[in-house]
Amino acid sequence: MSSKKKRIALIGLPVLQSVNNLCNAAIARRAEEGGDWRFVLSAEASVDAFKFLRTLDCDGAIVRIMNTAMLREAKKVDFPLVNVSSWLEKPGVPTVRHDYEAVGRMAVEHLLEKGFRRFGCVVVSGGWFIEQRYKALVQAIADHGGALQTFHLDTTMPDIVQPLAQAEKRRFVEWVRTLQRPAALVLLDDWDAPALMELCREAGYEVPRDLVMITTGCHSEVQPLCRVPLSAVQEDQELQAKLAVSCLDVLMADGQARDTMINVPPLGVVERASTATMAIEDREVAHAVEFIRAHGFEPINVADVSGRVQVSRVTLERRFRHVMGVTMHEYLSERRVRRAKELLLSDQSLSLQTIAQQCGLADRRRLNQVFISAVGMTPAAWQADKMG
Repeated sequence: MSSKKKRIALIGLPVLQSVNNLCNAAIARRAEEGGDWRFVLSAEASVDAFKFLRTLDCDGAIVRIMNTAMLREAKKVDFPLVNVSSWLEKPGVPTVRHDYEAVGRMAVEHLLEKGFRRFGCVVVSGGWFIEQRYKALVQAIADHGGALQTFHLDTTMPDIVQPLAQAEKRRFVEWVRTLQRPAALVLLDDWDAPALMELCREAGYEVPRDLVMITTGCHSEVQPLCRVPLSAVQEDQELQAKLAVSCLDVLMADGQARDTMINVPPLGVVERASTATMAIEDREVAHAVEFIRAHGFEPINVADVSGRVQVSRVTLERRFRHVMGVTMHEYLSERRVRRAKELLLSDQSLSLQTIAQQCGLADRRRLNQVFISAVGMTPAAWQADKMG
Protein backbone atom coordinates (compact mmCIF):
# COMPACT_ATOMS: atom_id res chain seq x y z
CA MET A 1 0.00 0.00 0.00
CA SER A 2 1.33 3.42 -0.92
CA SER A 3 2.32 5.67 1.96
CA LYS A 4 2.17 8.81 -0.18
CA LYS A 5 0.44 11.63 1.64
CA LYS A 6 -2.57 13.31 0.09
CA ARG A 7 -1.98 16.92 -0.91
CA ILE A 8 -4.73 19.04 0.67
CA ALA A 9 -5.49 22.71 0.03
CA LEU A 10 -7.45 24.99 2.37
CA ILE A 11 -9.30 28.14 1.34
CA GLY A 12 -10.79 30.27 4.10
CA LEU A 13 -9.47 28.01 6.85
CA PRO A 14 -6.04 29.37 7.81
CA VAL A 15 -4.93 26.45 9.97
CA LEU A 16 -1.30 27.38 9.41
CA GLN A 17 -1.95 30.56 11.40
CA SER A 18 -3.01 31.06 15.02
CA VAL A 19 -6.80 31.45 14.81
CA ASN A 20 -9.66 31.26 17.29
CA ASN A 21 -11.81 28.79 15.37
CA LEU A 22 -12.64 25.28 16.58
CA CYS A 23 -13.41 23.99 13.09
CA ASN A 24 -10.03 25.12 11.76
CA ALA A 25 -8.23 23.64 14.76
CA ALA A 26 -10.03 20.30 14.35
CA ILE A 27 -9.02 20.08 10.70
CA ALA A 28 -5.42 20.83 11.65
CA ARG A 29 -5.52 17.98 14.19
CA ARG A 30 -6.78 15.65 11.46
CA ALA A 31 -3.51 16.14 9.59
CA GLU A 32 -1.53 15.15 12.67
CA GLU A 33 -3.68 12.21 13.77
CA GLY A 34 -4.38 10.71 10.35
CA GLY A 35 -0.85 11.02 9.08
CA ASP A 36 -1.87 10.78 5.42
CA TRP A 37 -2.68 14.44 4.72
CA ARG A 38 -0.23 17.21 3.90
CA PHE A 39 -1.39 20.81 3.60
CA VAL A 40 0.05 22.50 0.51
CA LEU A 41 -1.97 25.74 0.61
CA SER A 42 -3.67 27.75 3.35
CA ALA A 43 -5.21 30.98 2.07
CA GLU A 44 -7.94 33.45 2.96
CA ALA A 45 -11.17 33.09 1.00
CA SER A 46 -11.13 35.17 -2.20
CA VAL A 47 -11.88 34.77 -5.88
CA ASP A 48 -8.15 34.94 -6.65
CA ALA A 49 -7.46 32.17 -4.13
CA PHE A 50 -9.91 29.88 -5.94
CA LYS A 51 -8.35 30.77 -9.29
CA PHE A 52 -4.93 29.86 -7.90
CA LEU A 53 -6.36 26.63 -6.47
CA ARG A 54 -7.08 25.45 -10.05
CA THR A 55 -3.36 25.61 -10.88
CA LEU A 56 -2.26 23.35 -8.01
CA ASP A 57 -1.52 19.65 -8.05
CA CYS A 58 -3.83 18.59 -5.21
CA ASP A 59 -5.79 15.53 -4.17
CA GLY A 60 -8.53 17.53 -2.47
CA ALA A 61 -9.50 20.76 -0.72
CA ILE A 62 -11.67 22.04 2.11
CA VAL A 63 -12.94 25.54 1.37
CA ARG A 64 -15.24 28.34 2.45
CA ILE A 65 -17.29 29.57 -0.49
CA MET A 66 -18.54 33.01 0.54
CA ASN A 67 -20.30 34.26 -2.63
CA THR A 68 -21.35 33.29 -6.16
CA ALA A 69 -18.10 34.55 -7.71
CA MET A 70 -16.09 32.15 -5.56
CA LEU A 71 -18.58 29.39 -6.37
CA ARG A 72 -18.05 29.86 -10.12
CA GLU A 73 -14.29 29.41 -9.68
CA ALA A 74 -14.72 26.49 -7.24
CA LYS A 75 -16.79 24.57 -9.79
CA LYS A 76 -13.89 24.78 -12.24
CA VAL A 77 -11.55 22.91 -9.88
CA ASP A 78 -10.86 19.41 -11.25
CA PHE A 79 -10.24 17.62 -7.93
CA PRO A 80 -12.67 16.94 -5.03
CA LEU A 81 -13.49 19.74 -2.62
CA VAL A 82 -15.81 20.17 0.36
CA ASN A 83 -17.36 23.50 1.31
CA VAL A 84 -17.83 24.39 5.01
CA SER A 85 -19.39 27.82 4.56
CA SER A 86 -23.09 28.56 4.98
CA TRP A 87 -23.25 31.81 3.04
CA LEU A 88 -24.93 30.26 -0.01
CA GLU A 89 -28.20 28.42 0.51
CA LYS A 90 -27.70 26.19 -2.54
CA PRO A 91 -23.96 25.99 -3.22
CA GLY A 92 -24.19 23.08 -5.65
CA VAL A 93 -20.96 21.49 -4.36
CA PRO A 94 -20.38 19.03 -1.51
CA THR A 95 -21.08 21.02 1.66
CA VAL A 96 -20.99 20.37 5.40
CA ARG A 97 -22.77 23.14 7.29
CA HIS A 98 -24.72 23.80 10.46
CA ASP A 99 -28.40 22.90 10.83
CA TYR A 100 -29.90 26.33 11.36
CA GLU A 101 -33.45 25.09 11.79
CA ALA A 102 -32.23 22.94 14.68
CA VAL A 103 -30.42 25.98 16.13
CA GLY A 104 -33.65 28.00 16.18
CA ARG A 105 -35.66 25.16 17.70
CA MET A 106 -33.06 24.48 20.36
CA ALA A 107 -33.14 28.06 21.62
CA VAL A 108 -36.92 27.91 22.04
CA GLU A 109 -36.87 24.43 23.61
CA HIS A 110 -34.34 25.59 26.19
CA LEU A 111 -36.65 28.43 27.21
CA LEU A 112 -39.81 26.33 27.11
CA GLU A 113 -38.16 23.91 29.54
CA LYS A 114 -37.79 26.83 31.91
CA GLY A 115 -41.49 27.60 31.67
CA PHE A 116 -41.38 30.63 29.38
CA ARG A 117 -44.39 31.06 27.11
CA ARG A 118 -44.04 34.75 26.16
CA PHE A 119 -41.28 35.44 23.63
CA GLY A 120 -39.71 38.39 21.91
CA CYS A 121 -37.39 37.97 18.93
CA VAL A 122 -34.90 40.47 17.51
CA VAL A 123 -34.56 39.88 13.77
CA VAL A 124 -31.49 41.20 11.95
CA SER A 125 -30.69 41.39 8.26
CA GLY A 126 -28.39 38.67 7.04
CA GLY A 127 -28.09 35.53 4.98
CA TRP A 128 -30.68 32.84 4.37
CA PHE A 129 -29.58 31.12 7.58
CA ILE A 130 -31.02 33.99 9.65
CA GLU A 131 -34.39 33.31 8.04
CA GLN A 132 -34.00 29.58 8.73
CA ARG A 133 -33.41 30.22 12.44
CA TYR A 134 -36.40 32.57 12.58
CA LYS A 135 -38.83 30.21 10.81
CA ALA A 136 -37.87 27.33 13.09
CA LEU A 137 -38.21 29.56 16.15
CA VAL A 138 -41.68 30.77 15.09
CA GLN A 139 -42.85 27.21 14.44
CA ALA A 140 -41.51 25.87 17.74
CA ILE A 141 -43.25 28.62 19.69
CA ALA A 142 -46.52 28.04 17.82
CA ASP A 143 -46.31 24.27 18.39
CA HIS A 144 -46.23 24.88 22.15
CA GLY A 145 -48.93 27.55 22.22
CA GLY A 146 -46.53 30.39 23.04
CA ALA A 147 -46.90 34.06 22.16
CA LEU A 148 -44.33 35.88 20.02
CA GLN A 149 -43.57 39.55 19.39
CA THR A 150 -40.95 40.45 16.79
CA PHE A 151 -38.63 43.44 16.50
CA HIS A 152 -36.77 44.08 13.22
CA LEU A 153 -33.42 45.73 13.87
CA ASP A 154 -32.54 48.16 11.09
CA THR A 155 -28.83 47.45 10.91
CA THR A 156 -27.21 46.42 7.66
CA MET A 157 -23.73 45.35 8.82
CA PRO A 158 -22.67 43.69 12.08
CA ASP A 159 -20.34 46.07 13.91
CA ILE A 160 -19.49 45.72 17.59
CA VAL A 161 -17.82 49.13 17.59
CA GLN A 162 -20.38 51.30 15.80
CA PRO A 163 -23.27 52.04 18.21
CA LEU A 164 -26.94 51.83 17.28
CA ALA A 165 -28.55 55.05 16.09
CA GLN A 166 -30.49 56.98 18.71
CA ALA A 167 -33.76 56.55 16.83
CA GLU A 168 -33.14 52.81 16.72
CA LYS A 169 -32.46 52.73 20.45
CA ARG A 170 -35.68 54.61 21.24
CA ARG A 171 -37.69 52.30 18.99
CA PHE A 172 -36.28 49.21 20.71
CA VAL A 173 -36.91 50.58 24.23
CA GLU A 174 -40.54 51.32 23.32
CA TRP A 175 -40.96 47.83 21.89
CA VAL A 176 -39.34 45.90 24.73
CA ARG A 177 -41.62 47.65 27.22
CA THR A 178 -44.57 45.92 25.52
CA LEU A 179 -43.26 42.48 26.60
CA GLN A 180 -45.19 41.12 29.56
CA ARG A 181 -42.94 39.83 32.34
CA PRO A 182 -41.52 37.26 32.65
CA ALA A 183 -40.55 37.03 29.00
CA ALA A 184 -37.77 35.51 26.92
CA LEU A 185 -35.86 37.47 24.30
CA VAL A 186 -34.21 35.54 21.44
CA LEU A 187 -31.53 37.27 19.38
CA LEU A 188 -30.97 35.81 15.92
CA ASP A 189 -27.40 37.11 16.07
CA ASP A 190 -25.37 38.57 18.93
CA TRP A 191 -23.49 41.50 17.35
CA ASP A 192 -25.77 44.05 19.05
CA ALA A 193 -26.32 42.01 22.22
CA PRO A 194 -24.28 44.31 24.54
CA ALA A 195 -26.22 47.39 23.42
CA LEU A 196 -29.59 45.64 23.54
CA MET A 197 -28.90 44.35 27.03
CA GLU A 198 -28.24 47.89 28.23
CA LEU A 199 -31.38 49.15 26.50
CA CYS A 200 -33.46 46.48 28.26
CA ARG A 201 -32.13 47.86 31.53
CA GLU A 202 -33.01 51.39 30.44
CA ALA A 203 -36.54 50.14 29.72
CA GLY A 204 -36.78 48.86 33.30
CA TYR A 205 -36.13 45.19 32.55
CA GLU A 206 -33.35 43.45 34.45
CA VAL A 207 -31.73 40.42 32.81
CA PRO A 208 -32.50 37.71 33.87
CA ARG A 209 -34.96 38.76 36.61
CA ASP A 210 -37.58 40.23 34.26
CA LEU A 211 -36.34 39.15 30.88
CA VAL A 212 -34.07 36.26 29.93
CA MET A 213 -31.95 36.52 26.80
CA ILE A 214 -30.40 33.94 24.46
CA THR A 215 -28.72 34.16 21.06
CA THR A 216 -28.74 31.75 18.10
CA GLY A 217 -25.60 33.32 16.62
CA CYS A 218 -22.55 33.36 18.89
CA HIS A 219 -19.26 35.24 18.37
CA SER A 220 -16.48 34.94 20.94
CA GLU A 221 -15.45 38.58 20.55
CA VAL A 222 -18.93 39.79 21.60
CA GLN A 223 -19.33 37.75 24.79
CA PRO A 224 -16.92 39.79 26.98
CA LEU A 225 -18.82 42.98 26.11
CA CYS A 226 -22.13 41.77 27.55
CA ARG A 227 -22.96 43.12 31.03
CA VAL A 228 -24.66 39.81 31.85
CA PRO A 229 -23.01 36.69 30.36
CA LEU A 230 -25.14 35.69 27.36
CA SER A 231 -26.55 32.18 26.88
CA ALA A 232 -26.15 30.82 23.35
CA VAL A 233 -26.91 27.87 21.12
CA GLN A 234 -23.47 26.45 20.36
CA GLU A 235 -22.73 25.16 16.86
CA ASP A 236 -20.77 21.90 16.80
CA GLN A 237 -17.66 22.96 14.92
CA GLU A 238 -15.73 19.87 15.99
CA LEU A 239 -18.34 17.59 14.41
CA GLN A 240 -18.49 19.81 11.32
CA ALA A 241 -14.72 19.41 10.85
CA LYS A 242 -14.91 15.65 11.41
CA LEU A 243 -17.68 15.22 8.85
CA ALA A 244 -15.95 17.52 6.33
CA VAL A 245 -12.76 15.48 6.60
CA SER A 246 -14.68 12.19 6.24
CA CYS A 247 -16.61 13.54 3.26
CA LEU A 248 -13.42 14.63 1.49
CA ASP A 249 -11.78 11.27 2.17
CA VAL A 250 -14.73 9.52 0.50
CA LEU A 251 -14.69 11.86 -2.49
CA MET A 252 -10.94 11.40 -2.97
CA ALA A 253 -11.28 7.63 -2.68
CA ASP A 254 -13.93 7.18 -5.39
CA GLY A 255 -12.97 10.17 -7.52
CA GLN A 256 -16.58 11.13 -8.19
CA ALA A 257 -18.13 14.56 -7.79
CA ARG A 258 -21.25 14.58 -5.64
CA ASP A 259 -23.72 17.28 -4.67
CA THR A 260 -23.61 16.20 -1.01
CA MET A 261 -25.30 18.28 1.69
CA ILE A 262 -24.70 17.42 5.36
CA ASN A 263 -26.41 19.48 8.05
CA VAL A 264 -24.60 19.38 11.39
CA PRO A 265 -26.87 19.56 14.49
CA PRO A 266 -25.94 22.08 17.18
CA LEU A 267 -23.86 20.92 20.12
CA GLY A 268 -26.32 22.31 22.67
CA VAL A 269 -27.14 25.40 24.69
CA VAL A 270 -24.34 26.99 26.65
CA GLU A 271 -26.30 28.39 29.57
CA ARG A 272 -24.93 31.51 31.17
CA ALA A 273 -26.39 34.05 33.58
CA SER A 274 -28.77 35.62 31.03
CA THR A 275 -31.14 32.60 31.23
CA ALA A 276 -30.34 31.41 34.75
CA THR A 277 -33.91 31.49 36.05
CA MET A 278 -37.27 29.75 35.69
CA ALA A 279 -40.58 31.28 34.60
CA ILE A 280 -42.76 28.98 36.67
CA GLU A 281 -44.95 30.53 39.34
CA ASP A 282 -46.15 27.14 40.63
CA ARG A 283 -43.26 26.33 42.97
CA GLU A 284 -43.97 22.58 43.14
CA VAL A 285 -43.93 22.34 39.35
CA ALA A 286 -40.75 24.44 39.27
CA HIS A 287 -39.21 22.04 41.80
CA ALA A 288 -40.20 19.08 39.63
CA VAL A 289 -38.66 20.66 36.52
CA GLU A 290 -35.45 21.47 38.35
CA PHE A 291 -35.24 17.90 39.68
CA ILE A 292 -35.75 16.41 36.20
CA ARG A 293 -33.16 18.76 34.69
CA ALA A 294 -30.65 17.77 37.38
CA HIS A 295 -31.34 14.02 37.48
CA GLY A 296 -33.16 13.18 34.22
CA PHE A 297 -30.23 11.16 32.87
CA GLU A 298 -30.34 8.93 35.94
CA PRO A 299 -32.77 5.98 36.20
CA ILE A 300 -35.62 8.01 37.71
CA ASN A 301 -39.34 7.91 36.91
CA VAL A 302 -42.43 10.03 37.55
CA ALA A 303 -42.94 8.46 40.98
CA ASP A 304 -39.43 9.52 41.98
CA VAL A 305 -40.17 13.11 40.91
CA SER A 306 -43.45 13.35 42.82
CA GLY A 307 -41.79 11.77 45.87
CA ARG A 308 -39.02 14.36 45.80
CA VAL A 309 -41.48 17.24 45.48
CA GLN A 310 -43.65 15.71 48.21
CA VAL A 311 -46.91 16.24 46.33
CA SER A 312 -49.25 13.42 45.37
CA ARG A 313 -48.52 12.03 41.94
CA VAL A 314 -52.03 12.72 40.60
CA THR A 315 -51.97 16.34 41.81
CA LEU A 316 -48.45 17.02 40.54
CA GLU A 317 -49.13 15.45 37.15
CA ARG A 318 -52.27 17.58 36.71
CA ARG A 319 -50.48 20.81 37.69
CA PHE A 320 -47.37 19.94 35.66
CA ARG A 321 -49.37 19.44 32.47
CA HIS A 322 -51.31 22.65 33.06
CA VAL A 323 -48.11 24.71 33.48
CA MET A 324 -45.71 22.98 31.07
CA GLY A 325 -48.11 21.81 28.36
CA VAL A 326 -46.79 18.22 28.54
CA THR A 327 -46.93 15.42 31.08
CA MET A 328 -43.98 14.73 33.38
CA HIS A 329 -43.37 11.47 31.51
CA GLU A 330 -43.30 13.32 28.15
CA TYR A 331 -40.99 15.99 29.54
CA LEU A 332 -38.59 13.38 30.92
CA SER A 333 -38.67 11.37 27.68
CA GLU A 334 -38.03 14.48 25.54
CA ARG A 335 -34.87 15.25 27.49
CA ARG A 336 -33.66 11.66 27.24
CA VAL A 337 -34.28 11.48 23.49
CA ARG A 338 -32.46 14.77 22.97
CA ARG A 339 -29.49 13.44 24.96
CA ALA A 340 -29.54 10.18 22.96
CA LYS A 341 -29.38 12.17 19.71
CA GLU A 342 -26.37 14.10 20.98
CA LEU A 343 -24.55 10.88 21.89
CA LEU A 344 -25.45 9.16 18.61
CA LEU A 345 -23.87 12.00 16.64
CA SER A 346 -20.89 12.74 18.87
CA ASP A 347 -19.46 9.21 19.12
CA GLN A 348 -20.48 6.49 16.66
CA SER A 349 -18.48 3.91 18.62
CA LEU A 350 -20.89 4.03 21.58
CA SER A 351 -23.17 1.00 21.85
CA LEU A 352 -26.92 1.52 22.18
CA GLN A 353 -26.72 -0.14 25.61
CA THR A 354 -24.19 2.49 26.75
CA ILE A 355 -26.27 5.31 25.29
CA ALA A 356 -29.38 3.98 27.04
CA GLN A 357 -27.59 3.95 30.39
CA GLN A 358 -26.22 7.47 29.87
CA CYS A 359 -29.78 8.66 29.22
CA GLY A 360 -31.20 7.09 32.38
CA LEU A 361 -32.87 4.16 30.58
CA ALA A 362 -32.57 0.53 31.62
CA ASP A 363 -31.34 -0.98 28.35
CA ARG A 364 -31.25 -0.64 24.56
CA ARG A 365 -34.73 -2.16 24.27
CA ARG A 366 -36.19 0.63 26.39
CA LEU A 367 -34.15 3.21 24.44
CA ASN A 368 -35.63 1.89 21.19
CA GLN A 369 -39.15 2.14 22.58
CA VAL A 370 -38.76 5.72 23.81
CA PHE A 371 -36.91 6.83 20.65
CA ILE A 372 -39.43 5.30 18.24
CA SER A 373 -42.31 6.85 20.17
CA ALA A 374 -40.74 10.33 19.92
CA VAL A 375 -38.99 10.25 16.54
CA GLY A 376 -40.75 7.54 14.55
CA MET A 377 -37.63 5.46 13.89
CA THR A 378 -35.01 3.50 15.81
CA PRO A 379 -31.88 5.23 17.14
CA ALA A 380 -29.73 3.27 14.66
CA ALA A 381 -31.88 4.32 11.70
CA TRP A 382 -31.89 7.95 12.84
CA GLN A 383 -28.09 7.91 13.25
CA ALA A 384 -27.60 6.41 9.79
CA ASP A 385 -29.87 9.04 8.25
CA LYS A 386 -28.08 11.95 9.95
CA MET A 387 -24.57 10.70 9.26
CA GLY A 388 -25.27 10.07 5.61
